[in-house]
Amino acid sequence: MDKEKEIVRSYKEIREDYTWDPSIFNPEDERVNAVKRIIQERLTQVERTIILLYIDCQSYRKLGARLGISKETCRQLVLKIRAKILEEYEHLH
Repeated sequence: MDKEKEIVRSYKEIREDYTWDPSIFNPEDERVNAVKRIIQERLTQVERTIILLYIDCQSYRKLGARLGISKETCRQLVLKIRAKILEEYEHLH
């Protein structure tokens, strides 16, 4: 449980270092909205934090450095979360 809190705390700190430009996605695109809903509603807080950090960092190495874990562990976590998102998306369609 402490590791989960640490990951969430790290995400909040990192989030302040990055700016998000929502204009890169068309808010009317149902595919984008579906993925956003899956991330918000179907992932655990830790999964959501990891995938959003990965989106911000765009590197397993950078994410691993931020979280204090190996890049391979990051890769495995991100791939598992991405697979879950894809599975949930396919259930919608």
